[in-house]
Amino acid sequence: MLPIADPVMEARSQQVGPEGVSALELTADTVRTWLIQREALRQTQVHDFPIFHPAILDPAERNWHNPVVDSCDAVLDQLADLATDLADDLGSIHGDQWYRSGTIAGGGSVTALEILDAAVVVGAENLRRIERILASIRN
Repeated sequence: MLPIADPVMEARSQQVGPEGVSALELTADTVRTWLIQREALRQTQVHDFPIFHPAILDPAERNWHNPVVDSCDAVLDQLADLATDLADDLGSIHGDQWYRSGTIAGGGSVTALEILDAAVVVGAENLRRIERILASIRN
């Protein structure tokens, strides 16, 4: 296996697959989404009536206007750091705190547990999409 810093691997990570996105873009999407979801989780714990952007749950609301300019290595480092930070945050939420909630702008409420579930879904779905993209590039 080649290191990610290898130019060939970097190029593959940036190659757009059949879904119209690259593995790098999907990894960055995970980072960006987890950042807003992490903040939403924090808000459920420190405020009684937080209001959240719909993007914390709805992928259609995640419109990142800035292109990914970081290398694959840099984005993977961000993902690893954020995953660790998110895990640390989750370790501090106990019992009924998981049911503290906020309101999604435009309608509906969401609990901390539902936000966590959405974060897991984003990570898992993007990983599956990345696997498909990389498989299509190899073929």
